[in-house]
Amino acid sequence: MLEQLTDKNRLTKEHTQAYRPTFALNRNTAGFTKEFKEGIYTLVCDKAYGPFVRDLDHNEYIDLTMGFGSLLFGHNYEPIRQAIQDQLSQCWSVGPISPLAGPLSQAIAQSTGVERVAFFNSGTEAVMVALRLAKAITQKKYIVFFKGSYHGTFDSLLSLRNDPQSGVAKEMVPGVTQAILNESYLLEYGSDESLDFIRKNSDHIAAVLTEPVQSRNPGLQPCDYLHTLREITEEKNIALIFDEVITGFRIGLGGSQAYFGVKADIVTYGKVIGGGLPLGLVAGKARFLDATDGGFWQYGDDSVPVVKSTFVAGTFCHHPLAMASSLKVLEILRNSNGGILQNLNQTTTDFCKRLREFFEHERYPISIHHFGSLFRFTTPGKSSLLYYQLLLNGVYVWEGRNCFLSPSHTPDVLDRLEELVIQSCHDLETQGILKKSSV
Repeated sequence: MLEQLTDKNRLTKEHTQAYRPTFALNRNTAGFTKEFKEGIYTLVCDKAYGPFVRDLDHNEYIDLTMGFGSLLFGHNYEPIRQAIQDQLSQCWSVGPISPLAGPLSQAIAQSTGVERVAFFNSGTEAVMVALRLAKAITQKKYIVFFKGSYHGTFDSLLSLRNDPQSGVAKEMVPGVTQAILNESYLLEYGSDESLDFIRKNSDHIAAVLTEPVQSRNPGLQPCDYLHTLREITEEKNIALIFDEVITGFRIGLGGSQAYFGVKADIVTYGKVIGGGLPLGLVAGKARFLDATDGGFWQYGDDSVPVVKSTFVAGTFCHHPLAMASSLKVLEILRNSNGGILQNLNQTTTDFCKRLREFFEHERYPISIHHFGSLFRFTTPGKSSLLYYQLLLNGVYVWEGRNCFLSPSHTPDVLDRLEELVIQSCHDLETQGILKKSSV
C-alpha cells in the first residue's frame, strides 16, 4: 500500500519535502509512526469543485473533508463565489465597519433565536471570547468542559485528562502549562457524576462549555442530559455555552438548541456560516453579549452603556468578504425553509445506514455514526488503515477524520463512494489487515 501511495502521490510528497525546512505544518506529522513514515503527508491539491478535489498529480478524489465542514454546499459553489466576487469588486478593506455586518447580525438572530451577535475570525477565537464573557458577567472564574469535546486551540481547553480528585484539567500538551489549566474542570460528558460535580461546585463555576453532540463522537446525543444541564446552570447562575462551530447551520437553522429544545446562554458558530471564509460568531443572550460593548443605548436621549465591558478586538473580525459570503449562506438556507438541510441530513442517514449494514454483514470491526450530515467511521486497531486505502482508491478524508456530505454529493457520487468504501474494506481484507470478527 505504501509503495502504491508513494507512486500515486509523488508530487504531493515531493512538494511536502521541498518546503518542510520553512513550512511548519502540524498536519504533516499527524498520526506519525516510524513504520508508516512514508504514508505521513497531507494531500496537496490545486483544484476543487463540487464534491471533488484534485491533487498535484492530477488525481481526483471524492472529498469527505469539505473544508473541515465549512463548505456546506460543496467546493466552488457558484452563488457564494459570485457573492464574494461582487463584494471584492466593491470593497474588501477593513477599518470602517462593513455595512453588511449589521444586517448579518440581524439575520443570524432571526434564524437562530439568539438576541445579539459578535463577529470574530475563527471558532477558537469565538470560544475564547465566550468564556471571557461568561466570567465577566457571572463574576466567577472556573469553567467546565468535557472529555471528548473539541473546542479549537485555546490553551485553557487543551487537555484530555484531569486530576481524579479535584477534576482540574492536567497539563499534557507542551507549552500549555498547569497554571493555565488550573481554572478548568474536565469532566465526563453525559454522566450523572458530572452533574453532581457541577451542583457541588456551582459557587465558583462561571460556565459549562459543551459540544451538544461531540464532533468526535456523533453517536452520543444526550438529550435528557442537556436538559438537566440547562436546569442546573440556570438555577446556579452558570453560563451554559453551546459550541456549535461544527453543528451550527448544519443540523438545522436553529442548530442544536432547536434540535434538543435547549436554550443556551451563549452559542459559538463558525465553519458553515462563513461559506468557506474565516468567520467565528459569539451569539446568545444580551445579558452576556452586552459585556462586549456595554449593552444597548441610543442617540437623542440620556441612555448610556450600563454594563462593564471586557476586552475584545480583532483586525479582520468584520471582513467584508466574509460578511458577504455569510449573508449568501443564510439567504440560501432561509429561502429553502430548512429543506436543504433536512434533505442533506436524510441523505446522510440513508448513506450511513447502508454502510453500517455492510460492516455488520461482513463482520468487519468498523462502525459509522452520524449527526446531521457529519459522520465518522470508528476504526479500531489496524482497521484505521482504511483511510489510507480510501485515499489510494480515490476518497479523501483528512487527518481529524470528521466526514461531511454536501448537496453536491449527488446520488451517483454517493453510489460511487459506497462502492469505494466497500472495495477498500475488501482490499484491506485481501492484504490480511482487516479481520472479520468470529461472532
